Amino acid sequence: MIIKGLNQLSVFFFLVICSLSACKENKVTSTSADISKVNPFDTTHFETQALTAEDRQKLANASGKTVKPISVDALADKINTSSGKLHIYCFWNLGNDNSLTTMKALNTLTSKYDSSQLKVIFVNMPGRQNIDDVNLFIREHQLTEETWVLEKADVSFFQRKIRKDFAGVTTLPVLVMVNKAEETLLFYNKPMDDKELSAVVEPLVF
Repeated sequence: MIIKGLNQLSVFFFLVICSLSACKENKVTSTSADISKVNPFDTTHFETQALTAEDRQKLANASGKTVKPISVDALADKINTSSGKLHIYCFWNLGNDNSLTTMKALNTLTSKYDSSQLKVIFVNMPGRQNIDDVNLFIREHQLTEETWVLEKADVSFFQRKIRKDFAGVTTLPVLVMVNKAEETLLFYNKPMDDKELSAVVEPLVF
C-alpha cells in the first residue's frame, strides 16, 4: 500500500512539473513579438511613447507612404493650376496638435468622396525637416494622402504667389481650397474638425 501510494504521489508531482513547464513555454511565446512582422501602419502596435530608437527607424524606413521635398515655386504652380475638382492643401508642422486634428479630419473626409471630386495634399512646414521624422509621423497616424515637405520656411508666398489679399499666417494649420475651373480659392487659418470641414467642403464638391 505504501509503495502504491508513493507511485501515485510521484505521478502527481510529475504532472505538476510538466504543467508548469508548459505554462512557462506559452508565456514566452505569447510575449515575444517579432517587430519585423508587424504591420507598420497599425498604430495599436506602435504607441509613440513605447517605440525604441530601433523600432522608430524601422517604421520610418518601412515600405509605404513616403514624403518628398518641394520648392515654394513648384508648390505655388501646383496650387495655381489645381482644377477639375476641389483641391485642399493643408499646411502643417510636427508636434502641432491642431494640425493633427485637422489632418485626421481631412483623411476621414476623403473617404466620403470620389477621387474625381476631391484631392487632399498635406504640406509639411516650416522648411526642410528630417524626412525620416515626417515619414514616421504620417505612418504612425495613418495619414494616407499625398504629402510634401516645403524646402523653405516662407509663409509670405501665400500673398506673393497665391492671392494678394490673403491675411498673414500666424499659426498652423492653414487650409487652401482651390478649384480653378469653378473659380474657387479659399483660405482658412484655423483648425477644423470633421463637422466643420464637411460644412465647408460639401457645397464645393460636385
